[in-house]
Amino acid sequence: MRVTESIEDFSEQELDEIAADCLFGKQYLSFVEEEHGTRARVLYFYARDSSGKLTEFTTGHVYRESIPLTFHLDDFAGAGTAGTFARWTSHLVLGVPVRLRSRVFATRPSAIPAFLEEIVEWAGQAGLEAVVLPFVLGSDKNLCESLTEAGFASAFYEGDFYLPVSGGDIDEFLTAGLPRGPRKRFRNDINHFERSGLEALEIADLGPAAAVLADQHRALMERYGRPAVEFTRESFERFERLVRDRSFIGVRSGRDLIGYSMSMYGHGTLHVLRYGRDDDVSDDSRIYINVGYVEPLKRAIELGCERVHFGKSAHRVKTLRGCQYEDGLVYARFLNRGVHGELAETFSRLDRANRERFHALVDGTQPDRP
Repeated sequence: MRVTESIEDFSEQELDEIAADCLFGKQYLSFVEEEHGTRARVLYFYARDSSGKLTEFTTGHVYRESIPLTFHLDDFAGAGTAGTFARWTSHLVLGVPVRLRSRVFATRPSAIPAFLEEIVEWAGQAGLEAVVLPFVLGSDKNLCESLTEAGFASAFYEGDFYLPVSGGDIDEFLTAGLPRGPRKRFRNDINHFERSGLEALEIADLGPAAAVLADQHRALMERYGRPAVEFTRESFERFERLVRDRSFIGVRSGRDLIGYSMSMYGHGTLHVLRYGRDDDVSDDSRIYINVGYVEPLKRAIELGCERVHFGKSAHRVKTLRGCQYEDGLVYARFLNRGVHGELAETFSRLDRANRERFHALVDGTQPDRP
């Protein structure tokens, strides 16, 4: 196994071949490296065969400071005895941020367990206390089994919501791809927006809009009590520069940009990553649903995608519009056996509690808060 801190050590083609996932493609990983590089040690674990072909790959971070909306074990598990779980800076986090996702790739799936053990051994040699995979999809059976065999503890974190898409346009998709209830809600959302006189359009050049996008993002973070902003003006400019396969949908009232959604796509999937709007504008026109759901669905259909992923939170909004979900699981392994035993007990309790909370949110029996 080898370790590097530069995405430039990999070609776009070889990452696409081994990962077939735009969240682990060179465009997005280049963005993450620049975006988080001053606040985290960005790492790439990999192996090549004798011909130089990439045979195993994953990416990780060792955070030097808390970055808003990234995963920290202390936030998830709570402080253990003497703050055991609170020392998040000593954890190796495997996965990508923004759209939380943890994956480990290998040309031979049977190679993943040994690859994981090498990563854990590297973490120990680097003086780290734990290896954490914050969001493994439950459908990734091979990785889940490999992590369990390797002694990782696991707990349910959240659901990852998505919609399969098909058809020639949004009308065809709504008619053929959704049950009656979600179809009616989407049509009602679209009708509200059309009557408002607002305009949804692709923002081709982010430069002039970057400051407005950053302000709307900051307002959203403040609205939900986040301690700091996640994206700055430079973040949006960086995303535009490095992520070629992207979509920025804006909503305009006259000449004013009053809302947006930020997406990326590849390998048949479009990911809606972030949303924001002007807090002074009424949402009677259903800006959130149209810019965050309807317009990305239209774009995905145009691109020939098979899925649109909307991420976690806003549970009831998503399920009422027909979204399906996959389990998102946290896996963690402390190198100290005693501490790991404590973590495993904590995770066992969290798994039950988190599943109960999630299903209450999906069913609408608990208030839905992002």
